Parts: sequence; C-alpha cells; structure tokens
Amino acid sequence: GNDLNNTLLGNASVNTLQGGAGNDWLDGGAGADTLSGGSGDDTYVIDNAADKVTELADEGRDLIRTAVSYTLSANVEDGVMLGAAALNLTGNELDNSLTGNAAANILDGKTGADTLDGGAGNDTYLVDNVGDTVIERGTSLAEIDTVLSSISYTLGSNLENLTLSDTDHLDGTGNALNNRLIGNSGNNVLDGGIGADVMSGGSGNDTYIVDNLKDVVTESSLLVSEIDTVRSSQSWTLGTNLENLTLTGSNNLNGVGNTLNNVLTGNSGNNQLNGGAGNDLLDGGAGNDLLVGGLGADTLTGGSGADRFIFSLISELGKGTNSDFITDFSSLQGDKIDLSKLDANILTTAFNAFTFIDSNAFTGAGQLRFEDHVLYGNINGTLGADFEIQLVGVDTFSANDLVA
Repeated sequence: GNDLNNTLLGNASVNTLQGGAGNDWLDGGAGADTLSGGSGDDTYVIDNAADKVTELADEGRDLIRTAVSYTLSANVEDGVMLGAAALNLTGNELDNSLTGNAAANILDGKTGADTLDGGAGNDTYLVDNVGDTVIERGTSLAEIDTVLSSISYTLGSNLENLTLSDTDHLDGTGNALNNRLIGNSGNNVLDGGIGADVMSGGSGNDTYIVDNLKDVVTESSLLVSEIDTVRSSQSWTLGTNLENLTLTGSNNLNGVGNTLNNVLTGNSGNNQLNGGAGNDLLDGGAGNDLLVGGLGADTLTGGSGADRFIFSLISELGKGTNSDFITDFSSLQGDKIDLSKLDANILTTAFNAFTFIDSNAFTGAGQLRFEDHVLYGNINGTLGADFEIQLVGVDTFSANDLVA
C-alpha cells in the first residue's frame, strides 16, 4: 500500500500484505498470511489461525476481525468475532476492546483495562484488572454467562455466574438475577444479591451473605481449621460443614445450627436460636430471645431483653464440664430458664413438673436446687444431681426465674 487508506485483498495462497501509512483494510484470504498495516488505524480480517499480524507501537488503534479463535498480536488494541461459531478471543497487555458473536465465546483481555462484550450466547469472561468492564447485552433466560475473576468482582447486568480464581482472599457479589457464585481457596465473601442464589466458597474461611429464603449455601471443605460464616437477613438453618450464623437487620428471625460446634448470633429482634448438636455458643443480642443449646455442652448468652433458655430433653443436659453455661442470666431483665418440657420424675409413668427447693438438699426426684452459681436437677431420686446448669455470676435464684 501507500500513504492513502488502502484496501488490500489476498487470495488462497500464502500472502504478505503491507498497508503503509493510512487507515488500511487488510484481508489475506484463506492462506496463512502475514499482514502489516503500518501507521494509521488499521483493520485486519483473519480467517486462518496461522495468520500473523504485525504492528509497531503507537501506530494507531487497530482492529482484528476474526472468523477463528485468535490472540491479538502485540500493539493491536481491538478484536471482533465474525460468523456464528463458538470462538475464543484473547487480548494482550494493552487496554483491549473484545467483542464476541452470537455463539458461546470466551473473552480474555489479559492484563490491560479491557472492555469485553460477548453479545448473545453463553459467554465466559476472564477478568484480572479492576479496570476491566464486562458488557452482556443478552437478556434471554436461556443464556448463562460466566465471569472468571482473579480479583474481587461484582457482576454487572445480565451476568449470571461468577467464579473466583487463584488463591487470594477475594469477594464475589451478584446482582438481581439468580446467580451462582463459586469461591477459590482463599477466604471469600460471597454475596449473591437479591436473587435466589447458589453460593459455594470452597476451602478457606468463607462468609456468605444471605438475603433470600431460596438462597443455597454449599460448603464442601471438611477441614476443622476452617470456619465458615453465614450472615443472614432471613431465618436460616446452617447446612453441612458450616460453622457460624449471624442474623442481621432488626426483624424477628430464627437461626438453627447443625452437628458442628456452632456460633449463633442474633440481631436486635426477638430471635429463636437452636444450636442443634455440638458444643455451641449462642448469643441472642438485643430483643426477647429464645435460646436452645441442644445436645452438647453449650454456652448461652441472652443479651439485653427478657430471654428464655429452653431445655427440652434430658440428653441436652450434663454435669461438670459437660454442663451448659448461661453467661448473663438476669432476673431483673425477666430472663427465665424453661424446663417445662422435661419429665421431672422418671420413676413414674406420668409427666411431672419440677419443684424448686432453694438451696436445700435433695429429698427425692423432681426437685431443683440452686447453690454457688449452679442450678442442680434430680430426676431419679438419688441423693446427687442428675444435671447442672451453670449460671455465671448469679448469686440468687428463685422459683420465679423458672418455667418448670
């Protein structure tokens, strides 16, 4: 070519096209061609994966239009996919603009601050720069688009899935759609947004933000050293391999643990917390809360408000190091210990309620006594206690503190 805006067309042979100065159009045809546009904003048409494009630095903003999967050559800024085949387009170290076709494309801009536009189809975008911009125009429910990100990332409009890569501690945030968020091996914070989302953190100490009853949280790691937390603005039951639950907001919510040693934390509303099996820590926070430790040696904190500590099964109670602890029992706040679901005397076939005998010695089954910060219970008529509830810092206790 020359200094004008040239159009250079090859044939089926192996061509070498040189555009010179000007904004040139170079199309080598079917062969494995070598194309050099020179200075100016040049356009290259690629139809053979072996085509080679040569551009020097600062020779304009150049575009590759490709009908095959292709990686932008050095100093080429932009790429557009042609046809209807499922193609991949890869950028370089520049700030690239990559545009897909109507098929399922993989767009990877590499290290620059890139703009990735997949068009229609089930597209995959690789993000590695906070300046990357992903544009997804397809609104069809049949299209599922995925971002693979090595940085913390928030899904834009019309993007469904996000997978975090590498090992850094990254955060992943969804949008209004039903998203699928997958973490990496770092400590991730996954927040699906308002849709019915599926979140899986993988290994690491992960935090899940739940705001929809149809959200699904899956945690596959079995490592004891990993502590995963669900922060929920909805009533929530912890799934397998999840340790901690924190209720957020001010609504009256319920939280249920699992067989692990859980930490359940209430919000400012009136909460019902049930630890399930395991040695659990329950903290009701503000509000008039109901706390059920469940099986195991549990530590219960009601927080402010008139709280009720409920024991429904004898198997939930123990002695010594196996007993439950209540850390902040307060008669002045209206706290109660509820033993009304327990049969106080296993020697009879009838259901019996407990009798409180202050600090006096046991004389039979069905009695409760309090001494030295401990509430003792007898259900079988022997002289000793069959269970203990430790009341930390409590010096006085009366029948008015019981629901028995």
